[in-house]
Amino acid sequence: MRGPRWLLGRAIDLRAWRPSHAAYIWRHAAGPRAGVGTAGAGSEADSEPRIAEAAAWLARAQEATGDGGVAGRYRLDGGWTSSYPETTGYLIPTFLRLEATGWPGFEARARRAVDFLLGLQLPSGAFPGGEVAENLTEPSVFNTAQILHGLLAWAAHTGDSRTRTAAETAGAWLVSVQDDDGAWRKFVYRGIPTTYVAHASCWLAEAGRQLYRPDFLAAAGCHLDWVLGRQDPATGWFDLCGFSEADHRARRSVTHTIAYTVWGVLFAAEVLGRDDGIAAATRAAEAIGHRLAADGRLAGVLDHEWRAHADWTCVTGNCQMALVWQRLARRRDVSGDFEAWAGRALDLAASSQSLSSRNGGIRGGLPGSDPVWGDYIYAAFPNWAAKFFIDGQLARLETSAPSGRG
Repeated sequence: MRGPRWLLGRAIDLRAWRPSHAAYIWRHAAGPRAGVGTAGAGSEADSEPRIAEAAAWLARAQEATGDGGVAGRYRLDGGWTSSYPETTGYLIPTFLRLEATGWPGFEARARRAVDFLLGLQLPSGAFPGGEVAENLTEPSVFNTAQILHGLLAWAAHTGDSRTRTAAETAGAWLVSVQDDDGAWRKFVYRGIPTTYVAHASCWLAEAGRQLYRPDFLAAAGCHLDWVLGRQDPATGWFDLCGFSEADHRARRSVTHTIAYTVWGVLFAAEVLGRDDGIAAATRAAEAIGHRLAADGRLAGVLDHEWRAHADWTCVTGNCQMALVWQRLARRRDVSGDFEAWAGRALDLAASSQSLSSRNGGIRGGLPGSDPVWGDYIYAAFPNWAAKFFIDGQLARLETSAPSGRG
Protein backbone atom coordinates (compact mmCIF):
# COMPACT_ATOMS: atom_id res chain seq x y z
CA MET A 1 0.00 0.00 0.00
CA ARG A 2 1.16 3.54 -0.77
CA GLY A 3 0.99 6.36 1.77
CA PRO A 4 -1.16 9.51 1.52
CA ARG A 5 1.78 11.68 0.42
CA TRP A 6 2.57 9.34 -2.47
CA LEU A 7 -1.07 9.26 -3.54
CA LEU A 8 -1.34 13.05 -3.43
CA GLY A 9 1.83 13.43 -5.49
CA ARG A 10 0.58 11.03 -8.13
CA ALA A 11 -2.81 12.74 -8.25
CA ILE A 12 -1.14 16.11 -8.89
CA ASP A 13 1.31 14.76 -11.47
CA LEU A 14 -1.40 12.88 -13.33
CA ARG A 15 -3.93 15.74 -13.13
CA ALA A 16 -6.32 13.17 -11.78
CA TRP A 17 -9.17 15.68 -11.38
CA ARG A 18 -9.62 15.85 -15.16
CA PRO A 19 -12.37 13.41 -16.18
CA SER A 20 -10.47 11.83 -19.09
CA HIS A 21 -7.39 11.36 -16.90
CA ALA A 22 -9.41 9.94 -14.02
CA ALA A 23 -11.08 7.39 -16.30
CA TYR A 24 -7.74 6.22 -17.67
CA ILE A 25 -6.03 6.17 -14.26
CA TRP A 26 -8.85 4.13 -12.76
CA ARG A 27 -8.22 1.35 -15.28
CA HIS A 28 -4.62 1.18 -14.05
CA ALA A 29 -5.41 1.52 -10.36
CA ALA A 30 -7.86 -1.37 -10.63
CA GLY A 31 -4.99 -3.74 -11.44
CA PRO A 32 -4.49 -6.03 -14.46
CA ARG A 33 -7.10 -5.40 -17.12
CA ALA A 34 -9.63 -8.19 -17.47
CA GLY A 35 -9.23 -10.50 -20.40
CA VAL A 36 -5.60 -9.77 -21.24
CA GLY A 37 -4.51 -12.35 -23.75
CA THR A 38 -8.03 -13.18 -24.88
CA ALA A 39 -9.92 -12.04 -27.96
CA GLY A 40 -10.95 -8.44 -27.59
CA ALA A 41 -8.13 -7.50 -25.22
CA GLY A 42 -5.21 -7.12 -27.57
CA SER A 43 -5.13 -10.42 -29.45
CA GLU A 44 -5.21 -10.85 -33.23
CA ALA A 45 -9.00 -10.44 -33.24
CA ASP A 46 -8.77 -6.72 -32.52
CA SER A 47 -5.35 -5.82 -33.92
CA GLU A 48 -6.81 -3.66 -36.71
CA PRO A 49 -8.84 -1.27 -34.52
CA ARG A 50 -5.90 -0.94 -32.17
CA ILE A 51 -3.55 -0.17 -35.06
CA ALA A 52 -6.06 2.34 -36.40
CA GLU A 53 -6.32 4.16 -33.06
CA ALA A 54 -2.55 4.17 -32.52
CA ALA A 55 -2.06 5.50 -36.05
CA ALA A 56 -4.65 8.22 -35.44
CA TRP A 57 -2.82 9.13 -32.24
CA LEU A 58 0.43 9.52 -34.21
CA ALA A 59 -1.38 11.69 -36.75
CA ARG A 60 -2.55 13.96 -33.93
CA ALA A 61 0.98 14.04 -32.53
CA GLN A 62 2.26 15.29 -35.89
CA GLU A 63 -0.51 17.83 -36.29
CA ALA A 64 0.15 19.17 -32.80
CA THR A 65 3.62 20.48 -33.72
CA GLY A 66 2.83 22.37 -36.94
CA ASP A 67 6.34 21.79 -38.33
CA GLY A 68 6.03 18.31 -39.87
CA GLY A 69 7.79 16.58 -37.00
CA VAL A 70 6.01 14.34 -34.52
CA ALA A 71 5.55 15.46 -30.92
CA GLY A 72 7.78 13.47 -28.63
CA ARG A 73 5.05 12.65 -26.16
CA TYR A 74 1.73 13.60 -24.64
CA ARG A 75 2.20 14.51 -20.98
CA LEU A 76 -0.69 14.24 -18.57
CA ASP A 77 0.62 17.34 -16.81
CA GLY A 78 1.29 19.46 -19.88
CA GLY A 79 -0.10 18.10 -23.15
CA TRP A 80 1.85 17.63 -26.38
CA THR A 81 5.57 18.36 -26.37
CA SER A 82 7.66 19.63 -29.30
CA SER A 83 8.84 17.61 -32.30
CA TYR A 84 11.35 14.86 -31.60
CA PRO A 85 13.66 14.41 -34.61
CA GLU A 86 15.02 11.01 -33.54
CA THR A 87 11.68 9.26 -33.34
CA THR A 88 10.21 11.24 -36.23
CA GLY A 89 13.01 9.60 -38.22
CA TYR A 90 12.20 6.02 -37.35
CA LEU A 91 8.48 6.68 -37.67
CA ILE A 92 8.97 7.15 -41.43
CA PRO A 93 9.15 3.38 -42.14
CA THR A 94 6.09 2.86 -39.94
CA PHE A 95 4.15 5.54 -41.83
CA LEU A 96 5.09 3.96 -45.15
CA ARG A 97 4.08 0.54 -43.90
CA LEU A 98 0.71 1.89 -42.72
CA GLU A 99 0.08 3.36 -46.18
CA ALA A 100 1.06 0.08 -47.85
CA THR A 101 -1.28 -1.96 -45.66
CA GLY A 102 -4.39 0.11 -46.16
CA TRP A 103 -4.25 3.20 -43.96
CA PRO A 104 -4.29 6.13 -46.42
CA GLY A 105 -2.62 9.46 -45.82
CA PHE A 106 0.51 8.19 -44.12
CA GLU A 107 2.79 8.47 -47.15
CA ALA A 108 2.04 12.20 -47.11
CA ARG A 109 2.85 12.24 -43.40
CA ALA A 110 6.16 10.51 -44.12
CA ARG A 111 6.97 13.15 -46.74
CA ARG A 112 6.29 15.92 -44.23
CA ALA A 113 8.53 14.18 -41.70
CA VAL A 114 11.36 13.91 -44.25
CA ASP A 115 11.10 17.59 -45.17
CA PHE A 116 11.18 18.50 -41.47
CA LEU A 117 14.28 16.39 -40.86
CA LEU A 118 16.23 17.59 -43.88
CA GLY A 119 15.78 21.11 -42.58
CA LEU A 120 17.51 20.12 -39.33
CA GLN A 121 20.59 18.34 -40.67
CA LEU A 122 23.79 19.99 -39.49
CA PRO A 123 26.65 20.90 -41.89
CA SER A 124 28.62 17.91 -40.55
CA GLY A 125 25.88 15.52 -41.68
CA ALA A 126 24.76 14.83 -38.11
CA PHE A 127 21.35 15.51 -36.61
CA PRO A 128 20.69 17.15 -33.23
CA GLY A 129 19.69 15.23 -30.13
CA GLY A 130 16.58 15.79 -28.04
CA GLU A 131 13.40 17.60 -28.96
CA VAL A 132 13.54 20.77 -31.03
CA ALA A 133 12.47 22.89 -28.07
CA GLU A 134 15.61 21.72 -26.24
CA ASN A 135 18.32 21.58 -28.88
CA LEU A 136 18.96 22.35 -32.54
CA THR A 137 22.76 22.46 -32.64
CA GLU A 138 24.35 19.66 -30.58
CA PRO A 139 24.78 16.46 -32.62
CA SER A 140 23.84 12.99 -31.41
CA VAL A 141 25.16 9.64 -32.63
CA PHE A 142 22.09 7.69 -31.60
CA ASN A 143 19.57 10.17 -32.95
CA THR A 144 21.45 10.55 -36.22
CA ALA A 145 21.34 6.80 -36.78
CA GLN A 146 17.61 6.53 -36.08
CA ILE A 147 17.00 9.34 -38.57
CA LEU A 148 19.34 7.62 -41.04
CA HIS A 149 17.03 4.60 -40.91
CA GLY A 150 14.05 6.76 -41.84
CA LEU A 151 15.87 8.54 -44.64
CA LEU A 152 16.93 5.21 -46.11
CA ALA A 153 13.31 4.03 -46.10
CA TRP A 154 12.15 7.18 -47.89
CA ALA A 155 14.99 7.05 -50.42
CA ALA A 156 14.21 3.41 -51.20
CA HIS A 157 10.50 4.18 -51.52
CA THR A 158 10.79 7.26 -53.72
CA GLY A 159 14.27 7.23 -55.28
CA ASP A 160 14.71 10.79 -54.00
CA SER A 161 18.35 11.77 -54.53
CA ARG A 162 18.27 14.57 -51.96
CA THR A 163 17.26 12.14 -49.22
CA ARG A 164 19.85 9.59 -50.35
CA THR A 165 22.58 12.22 -50.17
CA ALA A 166 21.44 13.27 -46.69
CA ALA A 167 21.54 9.64 -45.56
CA GLU A 168 25.03 9.15 -46.95
CA THR A 169 26.42 12.24 -45.25
CA ALA A 170 24.79 11.17 -41.97
CA GLY A 171 26.42 7.75 -42.24
CA ALA A 172 29.80 9.27 -43.04
CA TRP A 173 29.58 11.45 -39.93
CA LEU A 174 28.79 8.41 -37.77
CA VAL A 175 31.90 6.66 -39.07
CA SER A 176 34.04 9.76 -38.53
CA VAL A 177 33.25 10.00 -34.79
CA GLN A 178 33.54 6.29 -33.96
CA ASP A 179 36.46 5.22 -31.76
CA ASP A 180 39.03 2.72 -32.97
CA ASP A 181 37.69 -0.10 -30.79
CA GLY A 182 34.23 0.20 -32.36
CA ALA A 183 32.48 2.09 -29.54
CA TRP A 184 31.08 5.60 -29.68
CA ARG A 185 32.10 7.82 -26.77
CA LYS A 186 31.57 11.24 -28.30
CA PHE A 187 28.13 12.74 -28.95
CA VAL A 188 26.35 10.02 -26.96
CA TYR A 189 23.83 10.27 -24.11
CA ARG A 190 25.56 11.37 -20.91
CA GLY A 191 28.94 10.71 -22.56
CA ILE A 192 28.71 7.01 -21.67
CA PRO A 193 29.56 4.23 -24.15
CA THR A 194 26.67 1.76 -24.26
CA THR A 195 25.84 -1.50 -25.96
CA TYR A 196 22.32 -0.30 -26.80
CA VAL A 197 23.97 1.85 -29.48
CA ALA A 198 23.74 -1.42 -31.40
CA HIS A 199 20.39 0.08 -32.40
CA ALA A 200 22.40 2.80 -34.15
CA SER A 201 25.15 0.72 -35.72
CA CYS A 202 22.58 -1.67 -37.18
CA TRP A 203 21.18 1.19 -39.28
CA LEU A 204 24.72 2.05 -40.34
CA ALA A 205 24.97 -1.54 -41.56
CA GLU A 206 21.67 -1.08 -43.38
CA ALA A 207 23.05 2.08 -44.99
CA GLY A 208 26.20 0.25 -46.04
CA ARG A 209 24.15 -2.39 -47.80
CA GLN A 210 21.70 0.04 -49.42
CA LEU A 211 24.23 2.71 -50.42
CA TYR A 212 27.08 0.33 -51.34
CA ARG A 213 29.42 1.75 -48.69
CA PRO A 214 31.94 -0.86 -47.46
CA ASP A 215 33.23 1.62 -44.86
CA PHE A 216 29.77 1.77 -43.27
CA LEU A 217 29.61 -2.03 -43.13
CA ALA A 218 33.09 -2.22 -41.61
CA ALA A 219 32.20 0.33 -38.93
CA ALA A 220 29.02 -1.55 -38.06
CA GLY A 221 30.96 -4.80 -37.84
CA CYS A 222 33.53 -3.22 -35.56
CA HIS A 223 30.78 -2.04 -33.20
CA LEU A 224 29.15 -5.46 -33.29
CA ASP A 225 32.47 -6.95 -32.14
CA TRP A 226 32.58 -4.44 -29.29
CA VAL A 227 29.04 -5.29 -28.17
CA LEU A 228 29.57 -9.06 -28.39
CA GLY A 229 32.65 -8.66 -26.23
CA ARG A 230 30.37 -7.43 -23.44
CA GLN A 231 27.97 -10.35 -23.40
CA ASP A 232 27.95 -12.38 -20.20
CA PRO A 233 28.89 -15.96 -21.19
CA ALA A 234 26.92 -17.35 -18.25
CA THR A 235 23.54 -15.71 -18.88
CA GLY A 236 23.57 -14.01 -22.29
CA TRP A 237 23.15 -10.56 -20.72
CA PHE A 238 24.75 -7.57 -22.48
CA ASP A 239 26.62 -5.33 -20.08
CA LEU A 240 26.50 -1.53 -20.49
CA CYS A 241 22.99 -1.62 -21.96
CA GLY A 242 21.46 0.87 -19.52
CA PHE A 243 20.98 4.63 -19.55
CA SER A 244 23.38 5.44 -16.71
CA GLU A 245 26.60 4.45 -14.98
CA ALA A 246 24.50 3.43 -11.97
CA ASP A 247 22.62 0.98 -14.21
CA HIS A 248 25.90 -0.37 -15.49
CA ARG A 249 27.35 -0.87 -12.00
CA ALA A 250 24.17 -2.66 -10.92
CA ARG A 251 24.14 -4.64 -14.20
CA ARG A 252 20.49 -3.90 -14.83
CA SER A 253 18.46 -1.92 -17.34
CA VAL A 254 15.01 -0.92 -18.50
CA THR A 255 13.69 -3.36 -21.09
CA HIS A 256 13.54 -0.54 -23.67
CA THR A 257 17.33 -0.40 -23.98
CA ILE A 258 17.74 -4.15 -23.48
CA ALA A 259 15.51 -4.61 -26.52
CA TYR A 260 17.42 -1.95 -28.45
CA THR A 261 20.58 -3.96 -27.83
CA VAL A 262 19.15 -7.35 -28.80
CA TRP A 263 17.44 -6.01 -31.94
CA GLY A 264 20.56 -4.10 -32.98
CA VAL A 265 22.79 -7.15 -32.60
CA LEU A 266 20.33 -9.37 -34.49
CA PHE A 267 19.70 -6.96 -37.37
CA ALA A 268 23.36 -6.02 -37.83
CA ALA A 269 24.39 -9.67 -37.69
CA GLU A 270 21.87 -10.55 -40.38
CA VAL A 271 23.09 -7.75 -42.66
CA LEU A 272 26.73 -8.65 -42.07
CA GLY A 273 26.25 -12.42 -42.26
CA ARG A 274 27.50 -12.94 -38.70
CA ASP A 275 26.33 -16.19 -37.14
CA ASP A 276 27.95 -15.24 -33.83
CA GLY A 277 25.75 -12.16 -33.57
CA ILE A 278 22.60 -14.10 -34.42
CA ALA A 279 23.44 -16.68 -31.76
CA ALA A 280 24.13 -13.96 -29.18
CA ALA A 281 20.85 -12.17 -29.85
CA THR A 282 18.91 -15.44 -29.83
CA ARG A 283 20.33 -16.42 -26.47
CA ALA A 284 19.32 -13.13 -24.85
CA ALA A 285 15.90 -13.16 -26.50
CA GLU A 286 15.20 -16.69 -25.27
CA ALA A 287 16.17 -15.77 -21.71
CA ILE A 288 13.81 -12.77 -21.77
CA GLY A 289 11.05 -14.91 -23.24
CA HIS A 290 11.40 -17.48 -20.48
CA ARG A 291 11.18 -14.69 -17.90
CA LEU A 292 7.96 -13.44 -19.51
CA ALA A 293 6.52 -16.96 -19.55
CA ALA A 294 7.46 -17.61 -15.92
CA ASP A 295 6.10 -14.33 -14.54
CA GLY A 296 3.19 -13.78 -16.93
CA ARG A 297 4.50 -10.25 -17.49
CA LEU A 298 7.82 -8.58 -18.20
CA ALA A 299 9.06 -6.28 -15.45
CA GLY A 300 10.22 -2.90 -16.70
CA VAL A 301 13.74 -3.44 -15.31
CA LEU A 302 15.77 -6.67 -15.52
CA ASP A 303 19.24 -7.51 -14.26
CA HIS A 304 22.11 -9.61 -15.62
CA GLU A 305 20.44 -12.79 -14.39
CA TRP A 306 17.14 -11.68 -15.96
CA ARG A 307 15.54 -11.07 -12.57
CA ALA A 308 12.78 -8.49 -12.20
CA HIS A 309 13.52 -5.15 -10.50
CA ALA A 310 10.32 -3.16 -11.06
CA ASP A 311 6.63 -3.40 -10.18
CA TRP A 312 5.70 -1.77 -13.50
CA THR A 313 6.24 -2.79 -17.10
CA CYS A 314 7.88 -0.79 -19.87
CA VAL A 315 5.27 -0.82 -22.64
CA THR A 316 7.81 0.13 -25.28
CA GLY A 317 10.13 -2.66 -24.16
CA ASN A 318 7.29 -5.18 -24.48
CA CYS A 319 6.57 -4.07 -28.04
CA GLN A 320 10.24 -4.01 -29.03
CA MET A 321 10.81 -7.51 -27.66
CA ALA A 322 7.74 -8.67 -29.57
CA LEU A 323 9.46 -7.47 -32.75
CA VAL A 324 12.65 -9.32 -31.83
CA TRP A 325 10.73 -12.53 -31.17
CA GLN A 326 8.74 -12.15 -34.39
CA ARG A 327 11.94 -11.74 -36.37
CA LEU A 328 13.49 -14.82 -34.78
CA ALA A 329 10.30 -16.80 -35.44
CA ARG A 330 10.82 -16.24 -39.17
CA ARG A 331 14.29 -17.78 -39.07
CA ARG A 332 14.71 -21.49 -39.84
CA ASP A 333 18.00 -21.87 -37.97
CA VAL A 334 16.64 -21.11 -34.48
CA SER A 335 13.74 -22.48 -32.48
CA GLY A 336 11.75 -21.31 -29.50
CA ASP A 337 8.33 -20.13 -28.39
CA PHE A 338 8.94 -16.83 -30.14
CA GLU A 339 5.47 -16.31 -31.59
CA ALA A 340 3.81 -17.07 -28.25
CA TRP A 341 6.08 -14.65 -26.39
CA ALA A 342 5.51 -11.96 -29.00
CA GLY A 343 1.74 -12.39 -28.80
CA ARG A 344 1.76 -12.21 -25.01
CA ALA A 345 3.92 -9.06 -25.03
CA LEU A 346 1.62 -7.34 -27.53
CA ASP A 347 -1.47 -8.36 -25.56
CA LEU A 348 0.01 -6.79 -22.43
CA ALA A 349 0.84 -3.61 -24.32
CA ALA A 350 -2.65 -3.47 -25.80
CA SER A 351 -4.16 -3.70 -22.33
CA SER A 352 -2.67 -0.26 -21.55
CA GLN A 353 -4.25 1.39 -24.62
CA SER A 354 -7.58 3.21 -24.38
CA LEU A 355 -9.83 3.03 -27.44
CA SER A 356 -12.56 5.19 -25.98
CA SER A 357 -11.04 8.15 -24.12
CA ARG A 358 -12.44 11.54 -25.09
CA ASN A 359 -8.92 12.96 -24.76
CA GLY A 360 -7.06 12.76 -28.08
CA GLY A 361 -3.75 12.70 -26.26
CA ILE A 362 -4.75 9.51 -24.49
CA ARG A 363 -7.04 7.70 -26.96
CA GLY A 364 -5.01 5.29 -29.08
CA GLY A 365 -1.69 6.14 -27.42
CA LEU A 366 0.50 3.82 -25.39
CA PRO A 367 1.97 4.96 -22.06
CA GLY A 368 5.65 4.77 -21.25
CA SER A 369 4.92 2.51 -18.30
CA ASP A 370 2.05 0.32 -17.19
CA PRO A 371 0.73 1.57 -14.85
CA VAL A 372 1.16 5.05 -16.30
CA TRP A 373 2.91 6.27 -13.13
CA GLY A 374 5.79 3.80 -13.56
CA ASP A 375 9.31 5.18 -13.76
CA TYR A 376 9.85 4.96 -17.53
CA ILE A 377 8.43 8.08 -19.28
CA TYR A 378 6.48 8.86 -16.15
CA ALA A 379 2.89 10.03 -16.65
CA ALA A 380 3.21 10.39 -20.40
CA PHE A 381 2.53 8.70 -23.75
CA PRO A 382 5.70 8.64 -25.93
CA ASN A 383 5.38 8.46 -29.70
CA TRP A 384 7.85 5.57 -29.91
CA ALA A 385 5.57 3.33 -27.84
CA ALA A 386 2.85 3.78 -30.47
CA LYS A 387 5.39 3.21 -33.24
CA PHE A 388 6.69 -0.11 -31.91
CA PHE A 389 3.16 -1.23 -31.02
CA ILE A 390 1.97 -0.62 -34.59
CA ASP A 391 5.02 -2.39 -36.02
CA GLY A 392 4.39 -5.41 -33.82
CA GLN A 393 0.67 -5.56 -34.57
CA LEU A 394 1.24 -5.25 -38.31
CA ALA A 395 3.76 -8.09 -38.15
CA ARG A 396 1.22 -10.12 -36.21
CA LEU A 397 -1.41 -9.59 -38.90
CA GLU A 398 1.05 -10.70 -41.57
CA THR A 399 1.41 -14.09 -39.92
CA SER A 400 -2.30 -14.56 -39.11
CA ALA A 401 -5.25 -15.37 -41.33
CA PRO A 402 -5.94 -12.87 -44.15
CA SER A 403 -7.68 -9.82 -42.72
CA GLY A 404 -8.86 -8.22 -45.93
CA ARG A 405 -6.54 -5.23 -45.74
CA GLY A 406 -4.16 -4.28 -48.54
